[in-house]
Amino acid sequence: MKAKNVNRSSIKTRALIKSTFAEMLSEKKEINKISVTELVKRADINRGTFYSHYDDVYSVAEDYENELIDKFFDDALLIGSHDIDSFTDSFFDYIKKNDENYKLLCNSNDFLFAAKKLVTIASNKFLEICCKDKNVVNREYIELEINVFIDGLLCEYVKYCRGLSATTPDKLYDYTKFWISNFRARVYEQ
Repeated sequence: MKAKNVNRSSIKTRALIKSTFAEMLSEKKEINKISVTELVKRADINRGTFYSHYDDVYSVAEDYENELIDKFFDDALLIGSHDIDSFTDSFFDYIKKNDENYKLLCNSNDFLFAAKKLVTIASNKFLEICCKDKNVVNREYIELEINVFIDGLLCEYVKYCRGLSATTPDKLYDYTKFWISNFRARVYEQ
């Protein structure tokens, strides 16, 4: 990827390229079906402008993915959470703020890896919170249970993003709160 320019014009151009790329990825479903020629035409920029910012469409994809992950880590409430409830609230706030981006990205099989990265980060944070909590007494299957639950959430969210489920982020949030109450009953000291 090219060195990032920091002037406003460059920032706007990169944002335009990434948003055009995301729209095309949502339509075409695979990165290898997107050409630079088609992308620059749709974004109404010239090839030289594109190549001054990116090497190819794969570098655009990498930049877009990194931007979403950076937003996740920049969310101080999310990363700084020390209890399950505040983490859950912050996580779903993050999802809602970035819902349109994820709807576009989840339509592509190529970006399921980016979603999986976020799931891994969320699973690890959830597990970290539980491992530090002295009230957790039943730790035998805790990592497996958290991973299975969060992977299931990802599947449901992807189906929602692809229009294959009536489940919404609000329903997923409500179910997560319900699951957490049952989780606490199983693993926390009563």
